[in-house]
Amino acid sequence: MQRGGAVNPAFSYYTNRAVTDAPRERTQQRQQVAETEQGGTRRRTLASALPFWLLVGLAIICVLKVLWLSTNPKINVVGKTSVSATYLRSTAVYAAATHHLLASSITSHSKVTADLDGTARSLKAQFPELENVMVSIPLVSNRPVVYIEIAQPSLIVQTTHGNYALNKAGVALARVQSVPAHVPVLVDQSGGAPQPGRQYLPSSTVAFMQTVAYQFTAAQKAINTFILPSNSPYELDMRLANSAYVIRYNLEEDATTESGAALATIEHLGGAAPTSYLDVRVPGRAYYK
Repeated sequence: MQRGGAVNPAFSYYTNRAVTDAPRERTQQRQQVAETEQGGTRRRTLASALPFWLLVGLAIICVLKVLWLSTNPKINVVGKTSVSATYLRSTAVYAAATHHLLASSITSHSKVTADLDGTARSLKAQFPELENVMVSIPLVSNRPVVYIEIAQPSLIVQTTHGNYALNKAGVALARVQSVPAHVPVLVDQSGGAPQPGRQYLPSSTVAFMQTVAYQFTAAQKAINTFILPSNSPYELDMRLANSAYVIRYNLEEDATTESGAALATIEHLGGAAPTSYLDVRVPGRAYYK
């Protein structure tokens, strides 16, 4: 301070500056403290939310795992018998075919989008010996289960190309090495060559022979073979066991009526059986020689 009471300018400047800067510094300190507290709060919030997001991620992984579908199926054979076992293929063959179908489509890798019915239809078309096919997905497991039912032969057709099993629709199932017991046998003299998976005989012809076989079995008369003559498209011959003659049928007539006429004629003749044929192709008539 100068003499005479004058104020020292330098002292006044620093004093005013100190007084002026103090609130500003306190404000900055408060801002730093607030920012520090906000950062700590943010870190605590993230830390507390981390378990939640871990659970969400784990749940998503579990859902994806449950919905994921394997392309390696399990094969279950239904309805296998000693007859169908003669042309049943190895389960590895059916499994490989199913794997190929599932692996060839991206949508087949999910339980939600997999075309199970389409896969079943493709398998049935690929393997004619399959009567029914169903593809099932277990609730927990990721491995599909394929249930296949093997078709039972309704007829064994003997040709110059070998013996083939036919289903009730007249479709050739497979070639067989031996003739199963209790299955009607048809000797085809037309020279045709059955192809597995394709129609060989009309379903009406198969049904006709099954009806005749049922009628004669009920009458306790054993059938040896049926015969399709090569020169008569609508004729079906049948030879009884231990008999030299054949019974001639018309495939365009009713099998039950014709069988009834044949059985009545045989009963009427008694021990005097025909030596060559018994013809019931004309409705209401029976001719024999």
